[in-house]
Amino acid sequence: MKIHFLSLLVASIVAGCSSSGVRGVIPLGTARASADFADYDIRRVGVLPPEGLVFEAGLVEPLRDALTAAFTAETSFELVPLGLIEMESIERVDPARTGSIHPTAVLELARRAGLDALLAARVVDLRPYEPVRLGLDVDLIAVETGLVIWSGHVRVDTGDSRALAAIESWQAAMRSGGESEHAVDLLSPRRLVEFAAAQVAMLL
Repeated sequence: MKIHFLSLLVASIVAGCSSSGVRGVIPLGTARASADFADYDIRRVGVLPPEGLVFEAGLVEPLRDALTAAFTAETSFELVPLGLIEMESIERVDPARTGSIHPTAVLELARRAGLDALLAARVVDLRPYEPVRLGLDVDLIAVETGLVIWSGHVRVDTGDSRALAAIESWQAAMRSGGESEHAVDLLSPRRLVEFAAAQVAMLL
């Protein structure tokens, strides 16, 4: 069932997420920025392949692309999705465990792709059956220092009335922007990660 859920999830994630920049929706998540966040000149951001729970190799890139689309819609950054070629021979980047990035890894990624920062996402909670639940952590890491300068977290539980209200508002805003009402299913697993990506991107 988990594989079926994730397969449905990524089927339409890229096409739909590009229109998710909706400012009329109150975010479900929380965010925290470093004290010197405004001092960084961030223009070009690399999006790392997401990590976390029950990931299959074929599902990593579609989720990465959904995050890329969501942050493109909500920020002024140039988002650059990073794949296996860019990550080759780079030591593991995992701010969730260490709180910072190894400088060598960051500098090598920066040299290869001309980056100012990295966006690292991690799925921290996932229930692939109703009521579907998803937790997503996202860190923005400055290439200059290798430190996390912004972190966002969103938890979407379709069994929670507040989450359902936010999803309904998001759907209404998307429909007013030209998307067909029939294109969105309130509890569709294939829309949940798209919604979560849009929610966390709104926090930056």
